[in-house]
Amino acid sequence: MEGIQSNTTEQHRYQSTHPDISSASQQARPPMAQYAVAGNEDVDMVSGSESEPSASDTSYGYGGHDYFSRSRHQRYSNGLEPPTDDPDFHISEGSLSELESLEEPDQVGEDVDPDLGLYDRRGRRARQSIGRPYNLGARGGKGIKRGPRKPLEPSLEFKNLHSEATSAFIDADYERATVLVKQAIQINPEMFAAHSLLSEIFLAQGQKDKALAALFSGAHTRPKDPSVWMKVAKLILERAGEDRTSSLQDVVYCYSRVIEIDQKNYDIRFERAAIYRELGHSGKAAQEYERLLKDLPHNTTVLRLLAETYIDLNEVDKAKSRYDESIAYYTSLSLEEVTDFTWSDVNIYVEFFSYLNDYEQGIFMLKSLSRWLLGRKEDVEWDNIVEDDREFDAEDFPRRADITFFVPNQYPIEAYGAGLPLELRVKLGIYRLKLGLQYREEALSHFSWLNPDDSSEGSLLYDFGDLFREAGDALKDAKLYQDAIQFYVPLQRTNEYADTCLFMSTAECYIACENDEAAENCYLTVVEYDENNIEARAKLAKFYEKLGLIEQALKYVNEAIELGRQESIPRRRRRFGSRALQLAREFRSTESGGSAMATYEGPIGAENEGWRSPAPPPSVSGGLMTSTVSVSKKRRLAKEEYVGTDHIRYLYSKLLDLEPAMREGQEDATEDWLDIADALLRDFRSNRVFFPMQRHIMFLGYSREAQRKAGRLKSTTIMDEVEEMAGRLQATLGTPEIDPATIPNDYHSISFEQWLDIFLEYALVLSGQGQSEEAYDTLSAAADASVWYHSKLNKFQIYTCWFTCALRLKDEETLSNISRWFMKEYQFVTDTYRLFATLSRLCGDPRKSLFHSSPSMKFMLRQIKAIDYTLPDDPLRPTQARLTRASVFQERATLTTRDESGQPIPAKDMDVPLLVLYGHILYAGTSFTNALNYFFRAYALAPENPVVLLSIGLSYIHHSLKRQSDNRHYLIMQGLSFMQEYRRVRETSPIPQERQEVEFNFARVWQMLGLTHLAVQGYQRCLALGGEIEAEREKFKKRKNTPAVAGGSGPPDKGAWMEDFTREASFALQCLYSFNGETKLAKEVTDRWLVI
Repeated sequence: MEGIQSNTTEQHRYQSTHPDISSASQQARPPMAQYAVAGNEDVDMVSGSESEPSASDTSYGYGGHDYFSRSRHQRYSNGLEPPTDDPDFHISEGSLSELESLEEPDQVGEDVDPDLGLYDRRGRRARQSIGRPYNLGARGGKGIKRGPRKPLEPSLEFKNLHSEATSAFIDADYERATVLVKQAIQINPEMFAAHSLLSEIFLAQGQKDKALAALFSGAHTRPKDPSVWMKVAKLILERAGEDRTSSLQDVVYCYSRVIEIDQKNYDIRFERAAIYRELGHSGKAAQEYERLLKDLPHNTTVLRLLAETYIDLNEVDKAKSRYDESIAYYTSLSLEEVTDFTWSDVNIYVEFFSYLNDYEQGIFMLKSLSRWLLGRKEDVEWDNIVEDDREFDAEDFPRRADITFFVPNQYPIEAYGAGLPLELRVKLGIYRLKLGLQYREEALSHFSWLNPDDSSEGSLLYDFGDLFREAGDALKDAKLYQDAIQFYVPLQRTNEYADTCLFMSTAECYIACENDEAAENCYLTVVEYDENNIEARAKLAKFYEKLGLIEQALKYVNEAIELGRQESIPRRRRRFGSRALQLAREFRSTESGGSAMATYEGPIGAENEGWRSPAPPPSVSGGLMTSTVSVSKKRRLAKEEYVGTDHIRYLYSKLLDLEPAMREGQEDATEDWLDIADALLRDFRSNRVFFPMQRHIMFLGYSREAQRKAGRLKSTTIMDEVEEMAGRLQATLGTPEIDPATIPNDYHSISFEQWLDIFLEYALVLSGQGQSEEAYDTLSAAADASVWYHSKLNKFQIYTCWFTCALRLKDEETLSNISRWFMKEYQFVTDTYRLFATLSRLCGDPRKSLFHSSPSMKFMLRQIKAIDYTLPDDPLRPTQARLTRASVFQERATLTTRDESGQPIPAKDMDVPLLVLYGHILYAGTSFTNALNYFFRAYALAPENPVVLLSIGLSYIHHSLKRQSDNRHYLIMQGLSFMQEYRRVRETSPIPQERQEVEFNFARVWQMLGLTHLAVQGYQRCLALGGEIEAEREKFKKRKNTPAVAGGSGPPDKGAWMEDFTREASFALQCLYSFNGETKLAKEVTDRWLVI
């Protein structure tokens, strides 16, 4: 069946001795002949076409695409520069005559096909009054003509420039021709001839991109000329390089314009649907095919393509329903009238039942349709025989003659079994097997038509190998292994079907039949000819383990592990190594001032077998690895894949030399430093031993066993089994454990601490340059490396650097995430909550800050629940209260911090800053009532804490200003009472900044309540304290410059550098004065406090 994948094979070929069967290759369109517009081809410079190319002239694939904006052509029109000359370019006389003839372009006034009706520019059907001429106005009489206006006559200047450009083009003076034709386009951009000429000039120089841009731009001057759009589509397909997807989208645009002009251009509609499929938009392709099927009812070509598309969409029922309609139509005709519906369509239709798992109905329809095509449509009594397929036996005797309604010689013998194509007969056998093993003999009788015992050159094996494979797979799936072998073994003699999958399936059958020798030969064949097959090595290792051949099993287990590791590192190490090697050569060459060192390949003696880098190749995957690679190949791979220690040490020394200049900000030194650091880190990150798949695996060194344990696995199912098998085999042979004392603390003779410094400083420098992605990726790699992952100190350094980079980048989201990491790693530590609050304040938009986002709120609430749940019970509380408390905290938060023994660390006491922080999160989200619950919990634990008192007071006052507040006066008085408590506690501080803070906060409250006279007094007191604060700072500066005196105390001086509210108070006072018309006072405040 063409284009449809069955359950057992990837591809079907539909060939038969029957003359009506067509294969998939018979339905495919011929590929487009290579087309390139050149100067020696006849091109009409006015219409922009030679002859209208047909759809079959363009190459295409199957896919889908969204109809995109018509302004796409703008991206082609950038950067058209004058080209260089090509003296070898020649032009034919026919082209010359046409280039010199400049006619008036018929811009958009082409006639519309009368069969299609009249359409306006948007594709809507235009209304036309009955009995009126088409060129009259809508209201009759003299009116404005419908449709596009007649194009203007090109100016004389345009004609002269175009003529000169044409002459220059003929003389191969492409640079002058380009300049002239661009000037002509600037004068009359609506003239297609100029755009076409510019395209020809670029094509003559081999610049297809620019030629396409010019032609694409010019095509919009003749939107109703299909030949222009087809020419553009051809040129796009010719220049389609690696970005084929984008090119096909442009082709779809061109085809859509052609279809707008002529909706009955079915070839182009087929082409567009095919491109939709290639682009992966099967839904659009299905819609296109549905429209084609509506215009071309029961067309089998459309049906087949539509069936493929619906199968891609997993909508087999729709495909089947379309075929049902067409089958009903075709069966209503006489067989002589049916020419399009063939055996291939029967094969496609019957395959639907395989997707629907309705094999019984599939058998019924297969026999019914076959009977009809064989000329026995009226012989419907066979539909009652469902227990076997005797109707299609080769001979009447013995089974067909036993049926009472059968009349011998009523129909020719070819109308029975001999006329049924082999493809359908094999499918009939497969469907019988799907119904159960009771039909085994019936299925084998169908498969016997393939004659698997025939080994002659003209046997069916070489023409119908795919049917042999289908029969064998069906028998294997039915666990009829011995029968399957009869169809698998002949396929091994063919070149087309003797693949890895065949030998693996054959080996599976041999193992089930306990034929170990034949199974081993099959596995060894796969291993020998497929060097990258992991499954064959895993199966062979399991096979040898079962036989007790431990050493042989280990050999293939290790090979499978090595291949799995190589798949997980797709050529990454070679690329990284090349980077470091290239840099080392460049710097060595620069230092030596000559070319002698430019060819430096590696350390002296690199060709010797003893040369190794500190990290051996990951191809050595365990202590029991049996290598099958020659020594010379190992040497070559080592030289290609890995950078020598000498290179790494040299680059590290250069890194240290450049470090001072880089930190001073020198651009050249910084770029060199970044290049070297990048190469070193790439080499480090390419060593998989530092990045095990399971994070709990610690760094155990560079030994083979350590690398085996750290190996990353790609094919999880197979590789998990291989790893488990390797563990069993190694346990059998007693593999020694790794001695912890032998674990190294360096890589390439550079300590891991120094490597960490490179990681962190590299990330800091990148963040300073705004390269957030690469900086974060570097830090993520450092955090995942096993040498630092299990070190609390190292991880602390990494994440401290991480939020430092986020600060430099002003990345609020990353700051929030890193803060959570600190709160999880150091749970119930007050400073981590303070860190979160501090980092949340430093950047981000206060109106949509992540500080009061839902994730932050939920995370903090879980922290509070964790403390509440883990706190010890109050012995004075009654038992019922304790039971109630336990029921309240059913949603237990996870304890994320553990001690050295691995036990979770519970909270010892309630954390007041955590309660206040969560209250502030609710407060920032204007949930003042909810915030008060947590502020009062903190107040109960710390009644003299000024932050708690201030928070409670402000929550009451802010809530009073909300529309939903019930008693504003009560809420304001409650708030002011707590504010007075806040003043009482804070005013006793010896630090002037804290006393200033009280005055400023009170002034802000008075201003918020509209009591501006009290606010002004508060701000003035705040400014009065500003002078005292400045005096304290001057004293601190003098003491700082004086040598320390024994017994002197430093901590009180720390208050001199606390937050100062002088500028905030002066700005608020300035605003109050200005709003009330006191501009003179506002100016005095500004001059005194705000002018620098």
